[in-house]
Amino acid sequence: MEHRPGRRRGIAAIVLLVLGAVILGGVTVAKAVNPPSRYTEGKAVGWTMTPTYTNGESIYLEPVAKGGLRRGDVVLASVPWSLQKTQMNRVVAVGGDRIQYKPSSKVAGQYRLVLNGTPLDEPYLEQWKNPSAVAFNVKVPKGYVFLMADNRMNSDGSQYANNGPVPADKVTAKVVAYPMAKLAVWGQLAGALVLLLGGVLAGVSRRARGRAGRAAAAPAAGPAVIPAPAAAQPEPGEGGGEGAGEQAPVAAQPGPGDAQAPVGPGGRADVPS
Repeated sequence: MEHRPGRRRGIAAIVLLVLGAVILGGVTVAKAVNPPSRYTEGKAVGWTMTPTYTNGESIYLEPVAKGGLRRGDVVLASVPWSLQKTQMNRVVAVGGDRIQYKPSSKVAGQYRLVLNGTPLDEPYLEQWKNPSAVAFNVKVPKGYVFLMADNRMNSDGSQYANNGPVPADKVTAKVVAYPMAKLAVWGQLAGALVLLLGGVLAGVSRRARGRAGRAAAAPAAGPAVIPAPAAAQPEPGEGGGEGAGEQAPVAAQPGPGDAQAPVGPGGRADVPS
């Protein structure tokens, strides 16, 4: 079978483009499927939980079981400092914990909250921001939770003295990571990358075919051939030559300055000695 330049790349490009379209289509269908009944889909409002959640981002909620709140949980709670019905916050401490912060002190070169005498690791915070704008030292009562938003420099929370810990029964729902939501994000990225790679291979294949077509259309270069001059054809002679078409030799005629020997009787030239 004749080999065509760029044929393999073209086939690979078609396969990748089809695969990318299938992935994106499948992700779109998966996102349209409703989550399990125990989940309720909602939207994040405001910027108090950035960078974890941004305004308008889809969130999934589930009911909170009695005693089911843990440190680090993101929740919706009815809090006294918010004008909204509920606000998203993070549980930093639970009943019986002591939580404190001193802006004048650092732990391992970084400002941190101190929970029960141990520096609290908070990877969800932006590292260049302080964990609190104010100092506090609070013992959380039983049945209460200490709530703070992730955007600490631009939010309210239990760290302020006029707010304080919130009763646990004011927490209305827990924000959970719905697996299909994470899968959809990665699926969209994978589909886009596959489509991009397919487009690049299609372009490479097209250029290869174009170069091959131009090379085939160009005339083949070879050595130049110079035609030989045609041989002079003798004119048929008059009189009796031996061969047909042979021309008798022509005697040279003396020029005006050439010396001529006198011709004697009988046609003999007398040459002076």
